[in-house]
Amino acid sequence: MVKKFSLPDFGYEVEIGKVAQQADGAVWFKHGGTVVLSTATASPSSEFPGFLPLTVDYREQYAAAGKIPGGYYKREGKSSDREVLSSRVIDRSIRPIFPNHYFDQIQVLSTVYSVDRKHAPSIMALNASSLALCISDIPFLGPVGGVEMGRIDGKWVVNPNYEDTVRADATLIVAGTKEGICMIEGTSDQISEAEFVDAAFIAHEQIKKVVAWQEEIVKEVGKAKRPIDESVDWKLLSDKALEFLSSEHVKKTFIADKHDRKKALDELKEEFATFVQEFQTEGNEVSERLLSYFFESAFKIKFTDLVFAQNQRVDQRDFETVRNINVDVGLLPFTHGSALFTRGQTQALTSVTLGGGQDTQRLESIMEEDAADSAFMLHYNFPPFSVGEVRPMRGPGRREVGHGHLAASSFKFMLPDKEKFPYTIRIVTDILESNGSSSMATVCGSTMAMMQGGVPIKKMVGGVAMGLLRSTTGEIRILTDITGFEDNFGLMDFKVAGTDDGITAIQMDVKHKGGFARDVFESALKQARVGRLHILAEMRKCMTEPAKEMSALVPKVVSFKIESDKIGAVIGSGGKIIREIIDTSGVTSIDIEDDGTVKIFGVSSEKIDEATNWVKVLAGQINTGDRFDGKVRRLVDFGIFVELVPGQDGLVHVSSIPRDKQKTFHSEYQLDDVVPVEVMDYDPSTGRIRLRILENK
Repeated sequence: MVKKFSLPDFGYEVEIGKVAQQADGAVWFKHGGTVVLSTATASPSSEFPGFLPLTVDYREQYAAAGKIPGGYYKREGKSSDREVLSSRVIDRSIRPIFPNHYFDQIQVLSTVYSVDRKHAPSIMALNASSLALCISDIPFLGPVGGVEMGRIDGKWVVNPNYEDTVRADATLIVAGTKEGICMIEGTSDQISEAEFVDAAFIAHEQIKKVVAWQEEIVKEVGKAKRPIDESVDWKLLSDKALEFLSSEHVKKTFIADKHDRKKALDELKEEFATFVQEFQTEGNEVSERLLSYFFESAFKIKFTDLVFAQNQRVDQRDFETVRNINVDVGLLPFTHGSALFTRGQTQALTSVTLGGGQDTQRLESIMEEDAADSAFMLHYNFPPFSVGEVRPMRGPGRREVGHGHLAASSFKFMLPDKEKFPYTIRIVTDILESNGSSSMATVCGSTMAMMQGGVPIKKMVGGVAMGLLRSTTGEIRILTDITGFEDNFGLMDFKVAGTDDGITAIQMDVKHKGGFARDVFESALKQARVGRLHILAEMRKCMTEPAKEMSALVPKVVSFKIESDKIGAVIGSGGKIIREIIDTSGVTSIDIEDDGTVKIFGVSSEKIDEATNWVKVLAGQINTGDRFDGKVRRLVDFGIFVELVPGQDGLVHVSSIPRDKQKTFHSEYQLDDVVPVEVMDYDPSTGRIRLRILENK
């Protein structure tokens, strides 16, 4: 039986029981003309996985927008970056909301089947995914609700339409339960920490409404939850692990060096395995993976309490100290810009390449009528040697896409205006060493590499990763510049990038199911600001502003405008003429925008001048006194026709030939001779050009 539900305040409509009934939970979710199907399915794991085996996929079908995919392969292929990012948002929102001892395989799929280009489907998919889990028999502890916040014309709007989102100067995706916030991701034009917290808690009030609506739906159509596997004596093993891990044991792991600490931790695990052998009987053996799980769960508790007791972190830092920072720029001589940013045991090598319009990234989207060009790209790579591992090198995974996007979004409002800096910018960061917050190291390295390369960014951007520990007594400590080790044991981790004046990007994950009070967020962001300002100050010890001159390897650029109705004459049929200009003159590229703006890129000034003259002549931008080196194309009784550029000739009347050659010009000048000429008159209505031959070049 099909059940229909609606939430008028949000424009949401849901149908349950209509489609995909073999899934454990399925939700047909509509907002206007946008339709998303979200399903949730679970099956027992064949063996204890040691972690929650949750897979989340968000996919957009081009048919949803009445489009056929571009390229030769006319079907959807691997997930786009947009799909990966939306999948990660859903995953990070729901993952903390499962029971601690539930380890079945779970798959949550959301597919966009229709889009009206007004209501963005990603937020719908988050809410639909939560509802699909809630109405299923999967033991999910939700609901989770999500909203998007956009600051438009100075005011915060909940779930703005897509057009308003595009022009917003701050956007935040916020997810949470009725108790608190569990995930935030966003970008902004330097909003203050106070305004960020205000927006987040405005969002939470709206989230409560979405959650309450989901709860009402569950009351009517929800299934009884399946039992959690109790074949393992969770309490016994937990108690044994806690009993084993004395303060003296845990103190052995308080070592600054990451690799030495890992060695100490491995030795402690071996001791624990020996310790638990005494209560293992035949047929009641505990697997190595299960032992590791109980050890790590107990270690998290004991480690946290020892941090509070000693008032000192695992690497002997206090709670607000940033690890040592070193910045080096220009170490790659044949790149357009480069930097090596090192913070503790995290190291990012960044290079910047500047190109022309042909180097932009073509982005197809179901939310846009036409494909768009992006003139800024930031690519993040995480090779296995950065953490001392051996694994196959594949294409970029979800981690690489997500970290790269976070770093790129930090610069959204800090990049130079396209009119003043017409280059396409590509940044590549390789993480050479990793022990905490390589994404924020990427932000810092990218700032320095762009400045060294002469990119006139508006302000320097730095980033810091923060963590939060809570003791068994409820006491809270916020950690600045967390290591990877601390990240594993914290209840909240968040990364904040920004300038001296405010936040430009943020990503926050709350692993505590109940969320935290407002004052915790305020304290955390206040401490993050102090850390960010310290990092920016360290970066300024190397450079304080963009280099005045770019590398000689960077293509030079000349920009000017032509009449828009002349664009066709310059481009030619199928781009024939513009390709000829590029090939003949030897420039790198010529970009022509719809408003007639022309940008010519090239290494040689002479080649750029040649191409510039060619374009201007074809566009009718010819002025009296302009000079050219033209080719003799035809000799007639009354003068010479001289080609200024291919496709455009002018007439040198016999009277405009040097006097001593007027009577003998047929013999003085030969076809294809190059002669210096000057424009005497130009009639734009007829295209006729009158020239005179100059006596001296």
